[in-house]
Amino acid sequence: MDQNQTRASGFIDTLWEEDDYLEDIIDHLAYMEDVTLPSILMIEKQEQITWDLRSNLIDFVTRSHQHFRLPSHVLFLSINLIDRYCSRKQVFEEHYWLLGSVALFVASKYGDKTDRGRNLIPLSVRDIRKLCHDIFDEHMIAQMEVSILYTLDWVMGHPTTDHYLDFLLVGEPRGGELASMAAYLSEISLYHPEFAGIKPSVIATSCCMLAKSILFGTVSIGTNTEIVVMETLNSLWKRLRQPPPAISDKYSTQSQHYVAQTVFYRLAG
Repeated sequence: MDQNQTRASGFIDTLWEEDDYLEDIIDHLAYMEDVTLPSILMIEKQEQITWDLRSNLIDFVTRSHQHFRLPSHVLFLSINLIDRYCSRKQVFEEHYWLLGSVALFVASKYGDKTDRGRNLIPLSVRDIRKLCHDIFDEHMIAQMEVSILYTLDWVMGHPTTDHYLDFLLVGEPRGGELASMAAYLSEISLYHPEFAGIKPSVIATSCCMLAKSILFGTVSIGTNTEIVVMETLNSLWKRLRQPPPAISDKYSTQSQHYVAQTVFYRLAG
């Protein structure tokens, strides 16, 4: 089993070890996708928060996520918490960065506590204070954490895009490069409003299909492929010419198979 298959094992094992309940588990994941999907309509009713401001916040959260070397699901869950909160509550601009920082804090405490064989330590309040250059004190951080929990009715569970990618990529040939490409595409999607209200399973499916198209030149489109998957794939393709620097830099490394450069040359050709 290679490194990417090892990364997938936590989520996949949870499914296959409960074979008798597999259908129930899949149904529950679909249900959780529905109940934890942000409302684009409500986010657009924010009086002080714009989509450009959201993009800037996501860049901050993404770079912070990379700095602390947190697992992928923490990044996707953080953005989901931010968007769901903004779907339910008006947010002042001066509190938006506090929301983003505390969402990362909350997400780091949720889910798997291991990643690629290493134990994961959740972020501390001290980490968040340093992240915000002590602009926010411990009381403000605690208040925002409670506000997130109550506003979201304590529902922190969310089937993230990276988990669906793990599921879809098990057994794929050249898994390392394909996994990196799909992950690169999925993280680009976090920045753009047209993907905020799309189910993670749809985004993951679109990313896998587009990744295969970029790497292998062809992709199989079944008769049962949903229209929303193809629309999402086309929207994502249009966003690849200007990838966020934080994401492009991350995926321009040997460990990520230089997939950002692969996309660049594919577009240039």
